Amino acid sequence: MQKIENNLSLKNMTFLKPWKQIVFFAIGLVGLITIEVIFQLLLVSISKAAIPSDYEYDIFIHSSLSNLILNGASYLTVAIIFIILIKDDSSEFLKSFKGWRPYVAGLIGFSVIIIFNITYSNILNATGLVIADNANEASLNSIVVDYPFASLLIFALIGPMVEELTYRVGLFSFMRRVNVVVAYIVTIIVFTLIHFDFGSSTMTNELLNIPFYAFAAFTFTFLYEKYGLAGSASAHITNNLFSLLSTILISIGR
Repeated sequence: MQKIENNLSLKNMTFLKPWKQIVFFAIGLVGLITIEVIFQLLLVSISKAAIPSDYEYDIFIHSSLSNLILNGASYLTVAIIFIILIKDDSSEFLKSFKGWRPYVAGLIGFSVIIIFNITYSNILNATGLVIADNANEASLNSIVVDYPFASLLIFALIGPMVEELTYRVGLFSFMRRVNVVVAYIVTIIVFTLIHFDFGSSTMTNELLNIPFYAFAAFTFTFLYEKYGLAGSASAHITNNLFSLLSTILISIGR
């Protein structure tokens, strides 16, 4: 395996022991899914006991409030687990947050993502292809419109940090020990697939949305490799914040 710890050009990356990198990835991917299923079962059980009417129960369980509770509880639980794991490596995690360069790089990375998204959307429009938000974004938008402040906390701050710890500090850092090209490919594919709805009734739209997530994944990974966690996290948080605020402002203007 490549000794990336001795490579000064990668000094801003967060270097953990290989087993910890695997643990971060496992908790952020498999752990998050498992925790979400557990909370979903609890939510269903509690809701059935508290809501006597089947009609009202059905409305609640499919509501944006239900989705907010489920997503918020799941992300927060994983975030707490990560904080506990980070305790012994706090200095390693904090090193890239010093200075201004990672944040400037993050803002530039965010700008590049916006430019790519606009360009790609214009190309699709020019070819006559109609693209809408994929299932993941559509579900998120309904939560954001109904609960903007809670959504900003969960999806613009906690969510991006959990994903950066999972796919950059965990997956990419571990794969980077083997091969940089493979690390980029695997990280981009996995990050893109977690935002893909395989059960969607509009599969063409899901496929057309892939470049948005793939390019964002590449940008976040590049920033992490060159500027550390502060670079990728600042770009990811800014990107999500911009998206959420845009959704909120559009809903207010209607």
